[in-house]
Amino acid sequence: MALIERDPHRWPTGLLLLLLGAASIPLWAAPPAPAERELPSAIDEASGLTQSGQHAGLLWTHNDNINDPGSMQRVTPLVHGIDHEGRRLLSLELDGVTQRDWEAIDSFRIDGSHSLVVADTGDNRDSWPDYALWFIDEPTELPRSVTTHTTTPTHLLRFRYPDGPADTEAMVVDPHDDQILVLTKREDPPRLFALPLSARQPFPDEGSPRERLASAEVHEARLLGPMGGLAPTDPINWLLSPLTGRQTSLPTGMALSPDGRLLAVLTYSSLYFFRRDVGERWSEAIRQPVASRSLPRIEQWEGIAFDHDASQLHIVREGTGPGTLLHLEVPEAARVKHDSQTAEAQEPD
Repeated sequence: MALIERDPHRWPTGLLLLLLGAASIPLWAAPPAPAERELPSAIDEASGLTQSGQHAGLLWTHNDNINDPGSMQRVTPLVHGIDHEGRRLLSLELDGVTQRDWEAIDSFRIDGSHSLVVADTGDNRDSWPDYALWFIDEPTELPRSVTTHTTTPTHLLRFRYPDGPADTEAMVVDPHDDQILVLTKREDPPRLFALPLSARQPFPDEGSPRERLASAEVHEARLLGPMGGLAPTDPINWLLSPLTGRQTSLPTGMALSPDGRLLAVLTYSSLYFFRRDVGERWSEAIRQPVASRSLPRIEQWEGIAFDHDASQLHIVREGTGPGTLLHLEVPEAARVKHDSQTAEAQEPD
């Protein structure tokens, strides 16, 4: 769950007014305004988003834990399928799962099937020893009317960080390297870790949700490196940074382009794009973004997804009402220039 804390530090009033005056001078042309849509009222704590690999025009999202992260409160673990207008088309209830603090979702293809992975990785208090990734199959057909289906995870992956707990809201699958990438949130700088897809285990057929989770082996995430360049992207964000500290630059979501070369990182105020060239490792690619852009306002933006050709991004935020779902163009500076080499030629990180 997103929490924006205030930094008690204040700048002198005269200096702040001077900077605000300077900020009124346009420094660059504003990017095209995103298209804004409204999520269903049932999705009021949207914390993850991904484009379906099975169905064009379908997005998958979810709430975190009904405003009570980390409580182990008994809630119904639901993944919701919505269209690009924000209308709910179906929901999937995960049987045998206790939802702690879901923060991300991604889609990918493995073993000939389209799958989803949900990251139960939120930890605002850094109090959990390990975390869980739940894998489910995407339905092959969409219902004609809005319904809720019950499904059981096919696999799970339980993991920990090598140096203790960490709050994590950003996760993507990197199918080109057969790994899952997770990015810590409340660290300066954030750190990118990897987990092999081969570490996932079949979901047990029997037992309570806690017993099934407890039976899984705990794997240790591998550090790839720190992520650089998550600095304020425009004068207003820069001016507000003394009031908010680094809170508006905390990563809350990630999306990976279908070719595996462009990584989009979401914060409360901005988008950052990191490009991995052919043969380059993620540890090198995340040192500095190749492009960035501000979002319409500082909000609790939580989930992000590329469309199928990586020309657009979709973003969700916590809350209800208009503007809880955005569609915006990927900046030209961030788009990968395709050459004769392909993403499959990259070396694993």
